[in-house]
Amino acid sequence: MKKLNPLLLPILFLSLFCRAEIAVIGVTKLNNVKLTNTQITIKEKESGKIIQSFSTKSKSDFMVEVPFGKVYQVYFHNPKSPVMFLEIYGDAVPKEKHDYTMDFHMGDVSFYDRKDNDVDTSVFKDAFYKIIFDGNKRMIDDAEYNTAFAERIIKKSVAVKNEETSSSVFTGKILLSNDLPAANKKMYLIDKQGGVIKSTLTNRYGAFVFNNVIPEQIDLVRMELDDPGDLDAIYKVIDAKKNVVATLKPLNGNITWENRTTDFIDNDYTSNIGGKLILSSAKEKKFFAEKTVYLCNSYHTILRKTKTTPLGTFAFEDIKPDNTYYICIDKNEAGHDTKIDLLSKDDKYVATLDSLIAERWSVKFRSADMDKKYNDITIEDNEMKMGVRGTVYGDNINNPIGKLKIILLNDNYQPIDSVVTDNLGIFKFKYLPFLKRFFLSAENSDNSLDVFKNILIYSNDNSLIKIMTHQKGLKFTYKPLETEVSSLRDIEIDDPWLDLVSKPSEQKKSSEQKTEAPQTQEKHITENILFETAKWDITPQAKDILDKIVFVLKSNTALKIEIGAHTDSKGSELSNMTLSENRAKTVREYIVKSGVNAKRIISKGYGETKLVNNCGDNQPCSEAEHAQNRRIEFKILEE
Repeated sequence: MKKLNPLLLPILFLSLFCRAEIAVIGVTKLNNVKLTNTQITIKEKESGKIIQSFSTKSKSDFMVEVPFGKVYQVYFHNPKSPVMFLEIYGDAVPKEKHDYTMDFHMGDVSFYDRKDNDVDTSVFKDAFYKIIFDGNKRMIDDAEYNTAFAERIIKKSVAVKNEETSSSVFTGKILLSNDLPAANKKMYLIDKQGGVIKSTLTNRYGAFVFNNVIPEQIDLVRMELDDPGDLDAIYKVIDAKKNVVATLKPLNGNITWENRTTDFIDNDYTSNIGGKLILSSAKEKKFFAEKTVYLCNSYHTILRKTKTTPLGTFAFEDIKPDNTYYICIDKNEAGHDTKIDLLSKDDKYVATLDSLIAERWSVKFRSADMDKKYNDITIEDNEMKMGVRGTVYGDNINNPIGKLKIILLNDNYQPIDSVVTDNLGIFKFKYLPFLKRFFLSAENSDNSLDVFKNILIYSNDNSLIKIMTHQKGLKFTYKPLETEVSSLRDIEIDDPWLDLVSKPSEQKKSSEQKTEAPQTQEKHITENILFETAKWDITPQAKDILDKIVFVLKSNTALKIEIGAHTDSKGSELSNMTLSENRAKTVREYIVKSGVNAKRIISKGYGETKLVNNCGDNQPCSEAEHAQNRRIEFKILEE
């Protein structure tokens, strides 16, 4: 039951004197904006007889009244939206309850733009919402049905058949021979006459995407090199199937290859995005932690939503190429006199959510490689982690199956991890490598499942997603459909610091258990903290990274760290050692001034003594290879 809108109180007051057996009250909205001039028609489901029809006119709120004893369909007609209808099951209310006036408050009724290509309008041939009798004296929503219907509204990605003359997605990746990405490089598709068909940029991990191209027109593919240090490198060209199709040396400042394969065509191509939200005011700056963030399309329809982590990070998958999207948060989550900044996975400032659309603060981007915001927030599968959560019942929700071993398998049926359900039948897999597909299996070695005819799987938001017939003596294996995977899985950006965040209750428990000598476990985390040449001042981007580390250290007081600064081989060994020591000390001072006990932090400069590649003195290396050695490493000592 949702909170009643104050604007509906006069309607509710009048209903108490009209002896309306069932009164349904709500507010019509289109993408979170109130919708007026909606025609509402009420029919008896069985006979099709119209019993009432009216318009909301200049208002968005409505109330419909129907007597007990029958099933009713309430149709909503608005030129901006597909025709939608809900069903009221008044036939289940026994006669002895007919003296009650049963008011049901729907809250917001969400309409969808009829021009929105992401909305599957065909689903509205069925009721979008059902209202049922609770068996006592109230009408309630049919949560199971309503949740399942909402999952059907947004279209899932569907492969496009690649016909000979149809336009396609041309995609691949270019890496240096040591697997460093050829990032932010200009790419061109060239036709047989030498003309440029299309141009784009490689993104942060060397990938390129050309949308709406005709493969037969492409003769050459060219990448332009703009750094003199890149001209001595060797490059690997990787196709859409992740196969190395060429190993090339630069010629005349370019990498060029002939398009003689269809392996660069991938009409199922989608990408992932992820970042971090920071809330700032005049008094404080903090992570937009454990809040809802939305992915909306150009019509401001919510396509997906997720929760940010304690570090303010979020991730979305299945971003279609060459589309307009918005990253949004609810207006009331931001507060007054605050701003919300979007940072990349690497804590680089990307944009501010400064557009107020449909009562949500938003930032717009386009999923094309020439869009800088999109490039900055694009992430690969291996940069994400996932959690899988659900509940297992036998026959009905009164029989949660506890102490059941659940095994998670990849799409090759290889076991990834296993957990045991708790007494409520809940299973949780945390911080696992991201998988687009996975399967679940449950052991039945003691035949404990044989007392049940069916096994019910509920999603992480307590909605029924699968009923499976159980065969006695056998374990069961659940193969979620693509639409079901998203109901069981949460995805997030892979951040090693996230695993070190402690909640207050965990700190208390840890302090109470300190009866033995502490055991330590080393963990190294490398951060891309950048400094200006030959300087050690903290940059604004470095502050965002260090603020994350401060948050972790404050939340988990058992941690101690060593800050190790490293340089490349340019310059003398002595100057590099001095430079690294100063940078390590500066980082330590920033963390201590932020409120962390100085005894928990030591700093050390390593200069060029621990290079991570072969870029020593007088070795030909690209700038990207030298940059690998300019790093700050945090050695974590966990007590």
